[in-house]
Amino acid sequence: MLPALPQIAALLTPDDVNRAQLVLTAFMAGMGLGTFFAGPISDAIGRKPTITIGFGIYALAAIVAAQAQSLEFLLAARFVMGLGASAPRIATMALVRDLYQGREMARITSFVSMIFILIPAVAPLLGSVVIGIFGWQGVFGSFVLLAIIGTSWVNLRQAETLPPKSAAPSGPLRSFPECARSCRTGKSC
Repeated sequence: MLPALPQIAALLTPDDVNRAQLVLTAFMAGMGLGTFFAGPISDAIGRKPTITIGFGIYALAAIVAAQAQSLEFLLAARFVMGLGASAPRIATMALVRDLYQGREMARITSFVSMIFILIPAVAPLLGSVVIGIFGWQGVFGSFVLLAIIGTSWVNLRQAETLPPKSAAPSGPLRSFPECARSCRTGKSC
């Protein structure tokens, strides 16, 4: 997103170009708020469905963001993108916890953390290439592509790590046990 900020500012907020930086803040706010809900949802319906739903929300919000005609609309879409991104982030850590213990869990968690630290160093370069070819909206297209790849990999290659008997509503879902059971079995609430 960083290389896209000047273009976004010039198009959506030319009178106050510094407001374009709120695009990053809105995403982080959504991701921060989403973490409160992603864990309990993951415990209630499973890791894979939570990751898939999160990626779906993320991708749909990215499509909406690419169509933004105002900064406020873009900020709202980025906030929703953050909400969606929180689900794969939290459910993936729960998945690691389900599969590994002790030193092996620490090793995998450290590796994941290293990737999350390195990505911000490489992302602006990749973003510049995408923007050079497709414009600032292309960044959102790349987000959709990455969400599709991530969802496909999880659903094709990763087994569910939360046994159905272990899934239990907690946190905000505790007061909706029938809804949580329905979601776990694939029925609508």
